[in-house]
Amino acid sequence: MALLPFPQPSELLPVGFVMARFIDAFSASPEFTYWWSPSPDVMRAWHASRIRGRFSDPTTQQFKVADASSGAVVAFAKWDPPAGMKGLRDGFVVYDEEGREVVGLEDLGEGGKIGGAVQEKKEEKKKKKLKAPEGADERLYEEFFDGLETMGEKWRSHEKLVLSIVCTDPSHHGRGIAASLIRPVLALADKERIPAYLEALPLAVPLYRRLGFQPVDRLEYDLAKAGRQGKAVLTIMVREPQSE
Repeated sequence: MALLPFPQPSELLPVGFVMARFIDAFSASPEFTYWWSPSPDVMRAWHASRIRGRFSDPTTQQFKVADASSGAVVAFAKWDPPAGMKGLRDGFVVYDEEGREVVGLEDLGEGGKIGGAVQEKKEEKKKKKLKAPEGADERLYEEFFDGLETMGEKWRSHEKLVLSIVCTDPSHHGRGIAASLIRPVLALADKERIPAYLEALPLAVPLYRRLGFQPVDRLEYDLAKAGRQGKAVLTIMVREPQSE
């Protein structure tokens, strides 16, 4: 297991869990699947392609909580650090589609900034978007991701530490695992006076408030466009650096 850039949180429950870097599957909340293809096989293949992209993306940081005895992943978090953040630079590693490490820290410039081919990869990611899954509503697909991009630009997320996803297996809810995945990384951001940014599902807003995030905006999607009722709402939240 690679060393973490912070101490393993002591509050993880139950005893026997370990935390490590990882890249794992995408998980979506049901109300935000309104643009999906009706074919489960198509969506599995589409998400598999997205996951492979994560393996080759050195600009992200991903952590998991796994059962030490079974190896089963019970929670994970994915972060997008700003280019100048030093505290997470040990994790800037490129993987191929099979998960094998192909590039290491030599691609980082002075001060932990991403340089050379890695920086080009980051710029390329901004321009490149996966095609909509076959059978999906392309208009709604574009609207969904364009909304996220617009909010990111509005709140200058590229200058912030972005928590792009955190997910806990329902059987392990209520044990503080998600918070344990988040707090140590926020502590690193505090040391470097870097703000954090995220788009929160409704049920997660109270947790993020406890961690110091504050609502600054809302992103709403009209589900009637997909023949459903109501709206899918994301709360845009920002956390300013906090003193120890």
